[in-house]
Amino acid sequence: MAMKPRLFGTKKPDSPDLGRIQRTLQQSATPIASRATHQNLPRAERAKVYREAAVAYDSGYRRKGIVLDYSANGARLRFPTNENLPPMVYLYARAVGLEGPARVVWQHGSEAGLALEV
Repeated sequence: MAMKPRLFGTKKPDSPDLGRIQRTLQQSATPIASRATHQNLPRAERAKVYREAAVAYDSGYRRKGIVLDYSANGARLRFPTNENLPPMVYLYARAVGLEGPARVVWQHGSEAGLALEV
């Protein structure tokens, strides 16, 4: 017995689209030379703490947070809300000896990594 055509078009093929798989594999295979060289460098030793800190925006708005770990180059902070930080902030973390302009390197949810600008 032949199958009736589907109401909204034809039946999709059972096998995956091989062209799509090959394109995905080609895109994900990046040569080693094109990878960033900073990934191979060892990271600075980080001290784990739980100290108060604050960041100030250029507009003057301040947000309080907690330093989770830090090194001489920067810190990882956790904030009570998931607000996005601007690319540059002023870090006030006197409890761990860090203060100055900082660049936001990454942000995931309520946590952010800041690198001090020297």
